[in-house]
Amino acid sequence: MRISEKVLEKIKSAPARPGVYMFRGKRGYLYIGKAKSLKDRLSSYISSSPGPRISKVLKYAVDLEYFVTSSDTEALLLEANFIKRYQPRYNVRLKDDKKYPYLKITVGETYPRIYPTRDLRDDGSVLFGPYASAGAMRRTLRTVRKLFPLRTCKYKLPSKRRISPCIDYYIGKCLGPCLPDFPVEKYREAVDGLVEFLSGKTDKVVKRLEEEMREAARKLEFEKAAFIRDQLLAVREMLRDQSVVMPGRGNKDVVAFALGGRIALALILQVRGGKVVGKEHFVLNSGGEEEDKEIARAFVNLYYTSSALPAEEIVLSPLPEEAGLLEALLAERTGKKVTLREPSREELSLYRMAVENASRLLEEEMTLKGTAHLYPSSLMDLQKALELTKVPLRIEAVDISQLFGKNPVGSVVVFLRGKPAKSEYRRFRIKGVKGIDDFSMIEEVVRRRLGRLKEEGKPFPDLFLIDGGAGQLGRALKAASEVGAEDIAFVAIAKRFDELYLPDGRRIMLPRRSQALRLLQRIRDEAHRFAISYHRNLRRKEGLFSFLDGIPGLGEKKKMALLSYFGSISRLLSASKEEIARVEGFGPKTAERLYSLLHPD
Repeated sequence: MRISEKVLEKIKSAPARPGVYMFRGKRGYLYIGKAKSLKDRLSSYISSSPGPRISKVLKYAVDLEYFVTSSDTEALLLEANFIKRYQPRYNVRLKDDKKYPYLKITVGETYPRIYPTRDLRDDGSVLFGPYASAGAMRRTLRTVRKLFPLRTCKYKLPSKRRISPCIDYYIGKCLGPCLPDFPVEKYREAVDGLVEFLSGKTDKVVKRLEEEMREAARKLEFEKAAFIRDQLLAVREMLRDQSVVMPGRGNKDVVAFALGGRIALALILQVRGGKVVGKEHFVLNSGGEEEDKEIARAFVNLYYTSSALPAEEIVLSPLPEEAGLLEALLAERTGKKVTLREPSREELSLYRMAVENASRLLEEEMTLKGTAHLYPSSLMDLQKALELTKVPLRIEAVDISQLFGKNPVGSVVVFLRGKPAKSEYRRFRIKGVKGIDDFSMIEEVVRRRLGRLKEEGKPFPDLFLIDGGAGQLGRALKAASEVGAEDIAFVAIAKRFDELYLPDGRRIMLPRRSQALRLLQRIRDEAHRFAISYHRNLRRKEGLFSFLDGIPGLGEKKKMALLSYFGSISRLLSASKEEIARVEGFGPKTAERLYSLLHPD
């Protein structure tokens, strides 16, 4: 890979200090990043394989700039500011980086006002939001002003000069604190009620309106009863999509991501007082090659450090890179502790709902913008061939490896957007099956895999690939049904002729040159390779353990230590006394005694 001499020289001379680095192309900035040590981070790009995205950056970069900062936290904030300003091509960035509207209640004033704002300066006021659009914010404002008629004017109250009430007072949209000697307590009661209502504590308001409506009807004040009824309907309309309840009464933001090609989508469920009181979604531009954790870090940094005030807890999975640093930055900005964490068991249902809706919204976004072509063509072909309801961005595959029923193991490999995600591969030692029974082994691995995903609140695959035929597919479907994952799409691929078996009983053959078939073959072969390598390791370790059983004076603890350190008989036999002495529990004397037993000549 060719790198500009100018860029190379600047990489080599970078200081070992925290800061922000900026790769510039011929038409602007390509990539902006931050590092605890500029020297270490930039050097890693030329001393090892940096990955396809950074490789493109290095290829097209004509210059490199960096800014040294006093701390890692300062570098993180500066990185977010530069990304927003320069919109570099290969960074994850908010597609529409405007500041989102909030409702502001000036609680520091004697007679607080409520009005829309995009200014998040900390002046002691209470902010509610953000709202994804000004329209959504205005609808909320109209509803709450009917219930809590606070003023919106800019007068400084109380005032020494006489102020005439405006039209809002006469139509019931303002209590009229500009009137002489208006009681502060009465106004504050309305302010407190409004803050509670917007914080999610709506039950009290609904109950009050219902009682007032019944009382008005009892007194035959039907016009008043109808007015209150309309207020109640407006409140219920506002709360229609806010009925999900979470355990506990804390304030949380539940964040879910959906990834597709070069765009991603972040969905935020705003939980206040245990209720979901709002939801927003934001489209992100990305290079299409970022890891989930990197996208999560970029979003939290870009969104919460500028346009949004976070709740006390931000619940998301996976946790972003440098979560602790982000927590420190958010605490510094808000003046309160902010925790980033993965969903608890009680929150899994809501988190899954967020993930499902994020995926749906992303598909709608890509269809609307005509960007569905950004998916790999092999995935589009696969969706069409198998008649799937959505593009299979996440595909998992299972394979079994055994030798005459001995040491049976299962493997699950994961492909994201058509590429292997090796950090998500999983291995399984078969526990509940005796003898040679591939069908039952497939069933056990699928049940354990999907059960664990469900327990941890992680996304199910869009497509589960089974190595085998109709029998293996049937047992996999049975396992999915038992776990409660019937909605997952399954397909089995037979070794002979690569025939595909579908859950509805159909068998299909894809063209030999089909990109969809080649992708399935690649995933199947990767699952097979991963299972065989695990089985081979187990056999090697079992052989070493049997070999160690024949050596006198070795207890179970020392055997396990040798097994863990060397892994095979050949490596142990070729080890020197000094190498054996490095094993936990072995000193020079014990190592020399074992060495003598291994090499009697």
